[in-house]
Amino acid sequence: MSPESSSSEKRLFPLGVAVIILIAAIVVSSLAFLLINQRRGSDFSYTIYGAVNLTTWNETKGMPVTLEKGWEFYPGQLLSPEMIHNSREENAKEQYPYYKGVKISSYGWTDLGDATELYSFGQEVPKMEAFGVGTYRIELVLNQAVDFVTLNIPEISQSATIWVNGKAVRHYGIVSSSKALYEPAQVCTDIQLEPSEGKIEIVIDCANFSSPYGGILCSPCIASPTTIGTIEYSVRMYLTVICAFWVFFAIGGQYISRTFVSKSKFYFFMLMFLSELLYEIFSPMVTIMPGNWNMLIKISLLIMANFWTFLFFFSLYPKGTSKLFDTLRFFELSCISMLTAFYLVTFWCFPNVLYLRSSVVANMVLVLITNLYCIFRVFYMTRIFDHGKHLYTSAVILMFAMHIATFLRMQYFVYITLHAFLLLFLAVGFTLYFVMDYVQTYDKLQDNNRNLASAVEEKTKYISRVNQDLLKNHERLLENEEARKKVMSNVSHDLRTPITAIRGYIELMLNAKEPLSREQEVQYLSNMHTRSVQMEQLISDLVQLTRMESENDTLEMMPISIKEMVQDLYQLYHAECEGTDKVIRFHAPEDDDLLIEGDPKKLLRVFENIIVNAMKYTHDDGQIDITCHRYEDPAMLGGNAVEVLIKDNGVGIPANEVPYVFDRFYRAENSGINKTGSGLGLSIVKSVMDKHGGKIWVESEEGKGSEFHIVFKASEYDLGEEPEDEE
Repeated sequence: MSPESSSSEKRLFPLGVAVIILIAAIVVSSLAFLLINQRRGSDFSYTIYGAVNLTTWNETKGMPVTLEKGWEFYPGQLLSPEMIHNSREENAKEQYPYYKGVKISSYGWTDLGDATELYSFGQEVPKMEAFGVGTYRIELVLNQAVDFVTLNIPEISQSATIWVNGKAVRHYGIVSSSKALYEPAQVCTDIQLEPSEGKIEIVIDCANFSSPYGGILCSPCIASPTTIGTIEYSVRMYLTVICAFWVFFAIGGQYISRTFVSKSKFYFFMLMFLSELLYEIFSPMVTIMPGNWNMLIKISLLIMANFWTFLFFFSLYPKGTSKLFDTLRFFELSCISMLTAFYLVTFWCFPNVLYLRSSVVANMVLVLITNLYCIFRVFYMTRIFDHGKHLYTSAVILMFAMHIATFLRMQYFVYITLHAFLLLFLAVGFTLYFVMDYVQTYDKLQDNNRNLASAVEEKTKYISRVNQDLLKNHERLLENEEARKKVMSNVSHDLRTPITAIRGYIELMLNAKEPLSREQEVQYLSNMHTRSVQMEQLISDLVQLTRMESENDTLEMMPISIKEMVQDLYQLYHAECEGTDKVIRFHAPEDDDLLIEGDPKKLLRVFENIIVNAMKYTHDDGQIDITCHRYEDPAMLGGNAVEVLIKDNGVGIPANEVPYVFDRFYRAENSGINKTGSGLGLSIVKSVMDKHGGKIWVESEEGKGSEFHIVFKASEYDLGEEPEDEE
């Protein structure tokens, strides 16, 4: 046995013992909770008139009296106290059958306990189903010294009217034997009672056409107002403590979860715990909302708690830990998500189904299937991984017990249900789990960090350098390959057109059946000459562009007056515009020659290309403005700059094509109307500007013209002064 496995067993053995102790504590505590907290009928006697005798009970010193037994129940009847009294007089015209000694059950009037004494008066007594109506009655005889008591009714389903000493003191929903007129409302109330001559008569008529359980579902009790208030306050304090624990756990868990491989299990657990907590807070014994909202929110929280539970156990083992569950991973998540969505949509769209017995069964089936699958999943995974076997198993058992507790229908003396009681153990158990997981993970991380820190750092630096080199080379190769393909495609296309035209004219001349006239020969030869010049220009531009982009290409740098160079071009093209409506204008400072360092031949090509384009793409009556000036440009060229602005009011460039005008062979869609060119002119211009360290950009609006900005760094000496030779 290796030292590692031995130390692992030493760590797991105390953990297994702790888990066993925790599970035993949960079981024992839950049984004790059920035994102590369950409502019990008080030991009392009946008077000769059938009333409950509580004359020996003191409301200020004695415990609350649970009215679990001693009730009368009138099946299928909605009766007022007056109707009941009249039916018991001699020679009464109408008598109503009733059960005596009825025991309150969490299953409502479908379970009347040991009530075997039936007064039918010769009538057929209806059998109570879930849906229907019924009336409860109980009479209490108290000590004459009792002034006020509080009647606590935890739950009545669904609508009810509560009568005390012949007066209707509470109405919940609309009580009616007609399903059309009936309106449901969950009942949870405290009523202040004042005995009349030491007696209290309580009559509760109920109607239910929407819930799987009808009538009184939890035994009422009477006690002093102070006692009932203390009980309710204690319940709220208990839930407040659990809420505070959740907040504390959320804050502390953020820190602990930093060492987890994935934080998702922590977040899913927090959502699961929050849903369980809100489910308890929205219990009808704690929160009463109008209509179906209370039940709708409560069932939605139960379904979401079940969903988060699945995701929590789903996240315990990440992808790649098991081939079986890796295959089923998408199927698992899809099934539980669709089931959850189906349940929620059904209940929110059709809230009336909330109270059907089949809905209760459907909810229980969903919870059982989900939890059983989670148990199977965790047990299967713990066969592969020894780490966390005891903890995961106990966590699944605890969660399974938590969800089953939500469906247990038992009566409790106070409002703390078994589910709320188990929430505390849920928090404690998973706190232990996360803390242990944190400690173990932290220890492993510390060991790994010490052993691998230096190696990882060196490898990372080396791999980073290699990756950067590879990425740069890869990008360069891709750019070169793409450029090569584009150039070859465009060159072949642009050369094919004039060659085809020349060949066509030659074939016309060779295949002519009759001798061509002198005019036809001149026309054909002129067209062939034009096409040849076009080919020559394309090849010349391509060669020049290739040279400019070559690393071996050198510039013959010398001082240049931008003002004089551009002015010479202006005079040339101004002469061409004479006799036409086209106008070209030149603007430059009189006292500044605008000197820069550059290659005059290549820069002449830059300005010539831009001006020629302006001439070509303006209308016959267009205007072209050439402006040269100096300005401070610290951001772009680091100081004094010279700019040449060539502006026209021609056809302009579409906005979406402006970024591509300097690409090889690129022509705007609106540039082909009666225009020719190789498509390389602006590419050559851009290459020349890049070689000179200058900047060029275009601002254009389709239909209104274009502005080309050409910017150079200004020379540091004036015209007429020769630069000093470097020694």
